[in-house]
Amino acid sequence: MTLMEALAQAGSTTSDAGDEAVIVRSSPGRAAAGPVLSDTETNSEVVRVQLGELEAGSLSQNLRLRDGDTIFVRRTASIFVFGQVKSPGAYRIQRGYTVLQALALAGGVTDRGSTGRIKIVRLVDGSKKEINAKLGDAVEPGDTLIILERFF
Repeated sequence: MTLMEALAQAGSTTSDAGDEAVIVRSSPGRAAAGPVLSDTETNSEVVRVQLGELEAGSLSQNLRLRDGDTIFVRRTASIFVFGQVKSPGAYRIQRGYTVLQALALAGGVTDRGSTGRIKIVRLVDGSKKEINAKLGDAVEPGDTLIILERFF
C-alpha cells in the first residue's frame, strides 16, 4: 500500500492538517510497540513527506509503506493576532515566520497601532510568558500577538 492509498483509506487529512506527514519505520523484524518518541530512542527510521507535493501528484512523495510503519500528520501551526490590527484572528503559519509576517497576515496595523509596541504571549513550561517583540522576532505555534496602541 502507498502513502496516498493509506491516507485515502483513512478518509484523507482534515482541514487543519499540516503540510508534512512523518512516517516512522520500525527496525526490520520489529513492529512499533506504541507511541514513538524519537528515531534515536527506538532505532527507527523517520521519513518526512511534503503533503502538498503528494497531493499535486509527485510520485517521489508517494512512498510504499512497510509493515509496522506509523504515519503522523500534525495539525497546521497557527497563531492568534489581536489588538490594533486590521483583521484580528487566528492565522496559519509556516516554520520560521516572523512577527512582521504575522502582522501582514492580519492586514497590517491600524492607524492607532504601533509596530514598536508588540507583545507575544507564549506558553513556556506550562506557564504564560509575556515577551516584548520586535518585527524580526520568530513566532511559534500557539503564540498570541497583541499589538498595542502607539503613543500620540
